[in-house]
Amino acid sequence: MEGVFSKTFEDPMVYRLAKYVRIRDRTLGLYYGLAFAIISVYIVGWKLGVNKAYLAYEPISGSIKLELVGSTPKINLRQQEYCSDMKCRLCDEHDVRYPNTDTTEPLITTYVREARQQRVCHRNATECPFASPFQTALWDDYLVAGVEHFSMRIVHSVQAAVFYFQSRDSMFKGESRNMKGRLVGRTKSGEVHTLKEFPANGQADHIGIGEILHAADVELDHVLKGHIRPIRETGIVIFCHVRYFNDYTFFAPAPGIEYEYEFSAANEVEAIYEPVHLGVAWTSPVDVEERMLLTRRGIKLVWTQEGALGKFSFSALALTFAIWLALLKVTTIIGDFIATRLLPNRRAYRAAAEQDIGDETSTGLDDAGLGWGRGSGDYGAIRSTTTVGPP
Repeated sequence: MEGVFSKTFEDPMVYRLAKYVRIRDRTLGLYYGLAFAIISVYIVGWKLGVNKAYLAYEPISGSIKLELVGSTPKINLRQQEYCSDMKCRLCDEHDVRYPNTDTTEPLITTYVREARQQRVCHRNATECPFASPFQTALWDDYLVAGVEHFSMRIVHSVQAAVFYFQSRDSMFKGESRNMKGRLVGRTKSGEVHTLKEFPANGQADHIGIGEILHAADVELDHVLKGHIRPIRETGIVIFCHVRYFNDYTFFAPAPGIEYEYEFSAANEVEAIYEPVHLGVAWTSPVDVEERMLLTRRGIKLVWTQEGALGKFSFSALALTFAIWLALLKVTTIIGDFIATRLLPNRRAYRAAAEQDIGDETSTGLDDAGLGWGRGSGDYGAIRSTTTVGPP
């Protein structure tokens, strides 16, 4: 390749035709065979077989609806070890879930402090010497017993909007009731394993809070780094991933969408402060205003939907094959450089690879077996196969 561009500018009326030269050299043969095998395995095995490089992908969009269901079973609070250090209470799903509205980031309450506070600065005062105009008079702390026995009722839908509206094919949209799914976990080495499967039976998915904690490798009685109280009292954030895909078959895309749940915990605590004003008791000479400040700590579940759906794309397949050919071309260029610049017989190889032919000069190619053929006044084609080997 050395001097190609400079020679082109020196003599622009020259056409360069590639010449096929077979060099009988073990080093070059081993290099090219190994490079060809590696590139082919990479393209065919990895890109096409594993990564499905013949598919075009579109990120999904979707919706998810969450509902906390269940109740605290008939358990003996005296037998709960965590109830020995702090008072426990039995609660239903309305007390445990916060807020009681449609949200993708619900808090599953495990700890509550009810602080009864009174206003210490007059409602119409222009200044207050305290950090807060309310001061706590009484408080009560308790833990929610048996929170692991509640469960999340989950219904979600997904679609690849552009693919669906272009084709109106139902394979690009679906609902969890009619899709197969699974709950997965990861070992400490990162290996993925299935914890629970969800058939396409027309029903909503139910995942217990205890199952979520297990999948996220969280123990409520353990202590987060940098804290001294257990997670049951400090709270924690768990990211809940719902991942969709349709390339799980060997020949993708598959006729249906599948999904999986995966949970991962963050080293963060979660607390919500909710003031509930109790009103004003009018007395003389001052009025007394009270409120209940509720402090909630617990498991904050942050739900996200992610993934992409694929469909066959000729352009994606053509691009993959173009990359294959480009890598082979780079391999050839490197091999040419090694042959003509680095090997001991580089001068002989370079002489065999380079040849000048003019239309007004007799080259004697016929006698040399290089195949200069003429017919009906036409130049014909150069059919050259030169074999070069070590002396």
